[in-house]
Amino acid sequence: MIKPRAPVPIVITAFGTNAGARDTYGHLAARIQTHFPGHEILCAFSSRILKESKGGDHPPVSSPREILEALHRQHHPWAVVQSLHLIGGHEFIRLVAETDKSPIRTAIGLPLLSSPADFTALCAGLAPLINAHPNQAVLLVGHGTDHPAWCAYPTLHYFLRRHFGPRVFVGVIEEGCPSRAEVIADIRAAGYREVCIVPLLLVAGMHFQRDLAADCDHSWLNRMAGADIRVEIMEQGIGLLPAVADLFCRHIEEALTTIPDNHLFPEKITEKMTVHSLDKPNCL
Repeated sequence: MIKPRAPVPIVITAFGTNAGARDTYGHLAARIQTHFPGHEILCAFSSRILKESKGGDHPPVSSPREILEALHRQHHPWAVVQSLHLIGGHEFIRLVAETDKSPIRTAIGLPLLSSPADFTALCAGLAPLINAHPNQAVLLVGHGTDHPAWCAYPTLHYFLRRHFGPRVFVGVIEEGCPSRAEVIADIRAAGYREVCIVPLLLVAGMHFQRDLAADCDHSWLNRMAGADIRVEIMEQGIGLLPAVADLFCRHIEEALTTIPDNHLFPEKITEKMTVHSLDKPNCL
């Protein structure tokens, strides 16, 4: 007789945290808990700087490896590790590499934007924000990356244009494609002199303060002002949008489906196995 297995723990993993970010991560954890009752929901943070700054004024945090090792000591055979990254860039790849070294088997939940369906769902979730500014250009500004996953930003631009027309633009904080100068030139060429900036970030934290809204030469706010464009900036990331929590829940569901039942996979085969939902066909 096969002994029933306890619900698989779900480890939601973000890059870093601060006081404001904890509220967003707590909100996501609560939504995920509601969607997966009975599963233990654990929060991990992958930032090296954050891990090295433990103690002092910083609340205690755990890395994915630390949590997985603790689950191993509790005799859990599997865990889902759900990325809270927006795209599959450097941090996500490092997360996969770290979980590959864990003492238990893991299934990886993909980042927020990993399939055409994800882009479509995010566009629908952004509709209330974008439609609230019918007479302005709307600019979504993400972090940016030099990883090949940079193409997620022009892809999102394509999907947003299909949903909302030519008044929606996408830019990045770090220099990349499209560049800040190109985005500002495109907004001016389209005839807009007012723009609403939406942080394409889970949390409006350090990058919001330093790179979007700061009164300094390099900020998006001042660069827009220098181009005679009036700016309204939303002071909240997208992490509290219901569609974002729903997307992460769907990715957790997909990861859970990759976990085999014990009686179907002999222990000698599954003694050390990591299953990524990105191994499933047609998911990217």
